[in-house]
Amino acid sequence: MRVSEAFFNLPRSNKLGLLILTLINMQDGYDLLAISFAANAISSDWGIQRSELGWVFSAALFGMLFGATFLSPYADRYGRKIITIIGLLLSGIGMIIAAISPDITWLLIGRLITGIGVGAIITSLNTLAAEYAGPKLRSTMISIFQLGFPIGAILAGYVCLWLLDVGSWRHVFAFGAGLSFVFVPIVFFLPESPEYLKQAADAKRAKSGKLSTLFSKTYRSRTLLISVSFFLQLMVLYFLLSWVPKLIEDMGHAAADGNRAGRLINLVGMLGIFVIGFIALRVDVTKVTAFFYIGLAIMLALIASLSPSLFVITSLIAITGFFTHGAMIGLYSTVPSLYPVELRAAGSGWAIGISRLGAVFGPLIGGYLLGFGVSEQQLFYAFIPAALLAAICVFILYRQQRDLET
Repeated sequence: MRVSEAFFNLPRSNKLGLLILTLINMQDGYDLLAISFAANAISSDWGIQRSELGWVFSAALFGMLFGATFLSPYADRYGRKIITIIGLLLSGIGMIIAAISPDITWLLIGRLITGIGVGAIITSLNTLAAEYAGPKLRSTMISIFQLGFPIGAILAGYVCLWLLDVGSWRHVFAFGAGLSFVFVPIVFFLPESPEYLKQAADAKRAKSGKLSTLFSKTYRSRTLLISVSFFLQLMVLYFLLSWVPKLIEDMGHAAADGNRAGRLINLVGMLGIFVIGFIALRVDVTKVTAFFYIGLAIMLALIASLSPSLFVITSLIAITGFFTHGAMIGLYSTVPSLYPVELRAAGSGWAIGISRLGAVFGPLIGGYLLGFGVSEQQLFYAFIPAALLAAICVFILYRQQRDLET
């Protein structure tokens, strides 16, 4: 059966659900990346140093660690929808706190709560998208669903510039809060995952979502490999997303040039998502992901070593977006096939949650290395080993999967 035929044979509610999940993923992209585009205005308003700004970047990511790891297992017990709704409410509350924060402490609290909500949302949505699509379309539909994040991040750049122009950085967070609350009633009327409903009817709910099972003999190796891969992936990605706009500006270019470079990571990253989703129809997506990481390492080396002209740096950063977003979607597409339905949200949540430690460390490492005197361009050397180690982990995972199938 061709892909188009398989898609149109999906129930109408599942196709509508995939569209809505993609829109919510766009909103998540806005919530997480809005801080990057508002950072300069906050820094000017409060006189925040670059190392302090690193903590602001990382607060939401640390919250995602908690939300993904400890809230997502309940999606295996009580359903994907209810955890998504709780996540949306938490995300909106956190954005409101950030919008009215009187100082950096309250801003950090707001970003932390937003991160907890987004962590719960992203793992529940990824699982729900996989189960709406079914096994034949899983990798391709997850790729399409995950396009929402870079689209949301791109739109965040434009929306934030407009909000900063007509208002202040506080309006950036208030707008995100409104988006979160709008999606709550929409998710309420979505159909629940058919696979979840089936396993709930089979009375497996009491055994669902136990984190300890992920480290049993059957699942231990794959859990560790996918977790390390996600950790390294997010460390590189969030270093790029958080710091590129400011690094370009610190190299002596205009703020608009930095903003454009930040958007290009996501814009060209969309092409990487399309490419890996297309390849996944014909080739094992895990194997392809390993080669995307090798391409990412090469791009980081070129950024650090070639001419610092705006055209060269911006072009290389854009191509880096192709590889890093493509690799991320490769990991998201791999996770659902590693676990049975009663462990799927827990497995996804654990891997994605642990990855947020990498997302926390990425911006922090960037801030502290700059504080120690590393130049903006040489900073990219520090993340090459992460890309290469991720390639090794994913390739080992591919070999293990292949051995199990033979």
